[in-house]
Amino acid sequence: MPENDSNIIQSLSRGLSALELIARRSITPKELGDELGIDRSSAYRILCTLAAHGFVERDPLSEQYIISGRKIFAMGSVIGATIHWPSQATPWLKQLRDETGEAVNIAVLQGQEVVYVNHLPSFEAITVGPLLGLRRPVYASAVGKAIIAFLPHDEREKLIGGLKLRALSPKTITKPDVLRHELDHVVQRGYSVDDEETFIGIRCVAAPIRDHTNQVIAAMGLSGPTSRIDADRLAVLGQFVSTLAIEFSKSLGAHPKPHSQTNSVSQDRNM
Repeated sequence: MPENDSNIIQSLSRGLSALELIARRSITPKELGDELGIDRSSAYRILCTLAAHGFVERDPLSEQYIISGRKIFAMGSVIGATIHWPSQATPWLKQLRDETGEAVNIAVLQGQEVVYVNHLPSFEAITVGPLLGLRRPVYASAVGKAIIAFLPHDEREKLIGGLKLRALSPKTITKPDVLRHELDHVVQRGYSVDDEETFIGIRCVAAPIRDHTNQVIAAMGLSGPTSRIDADRLAVLGQFVSTLAIEFSKSLGAHPKPHSQTNSVSQDRNM
């Protein structure tokens, strides 16, 4: 940060720098002064100001100042509640759509269905219709399987036990054990597939989106006609969707581990 910028409030700048230092380790007024290049009394006043606003706390035994977890977590909860993350995903969806040419979307779990909360259409003449706001059964949609595959075991089993696996097409999974086996494959490869299970002639792939707690909160998906998405292309698209879903998850504070199958792929419309 330029120190000679006339728009910078130096006292506030030092306070924020102090907060960043204390977030990494406990500190005394003298140590803070040495780090910031100011005298001890000025550093002490900064610490007192941060403490008055609840950002730091003083350990009475060591006389060191530490970050206030209560304040930081409270602010994080407020910020997390106000951020509309489906809209934040649009740049990643746009990249997915632009580099594959197919329709892309994001969906969240609601009961035994998924609801599409963001959607960008394909540029192609033959494509799937608008999905925003629509609902689909979790067991027959790629986005649904991408979410429930990563639920805690008991939660996943409870959901599967309550499903009525009605056939939507000749390829729909209608047996619980087959669905469990499919979900295990989703976990192994990092993305899910809807191979004409909802509509004949339409294939979809999806990958999970995680939040700052590393929990799966949604899925990013891609849909297109079987005339353009054959079995070979489906695998490449799955890897690409997984890569972008991981990148978007990291922007939300997640720290997902990439799957071994999820590697860089050629970024062209032949995906």
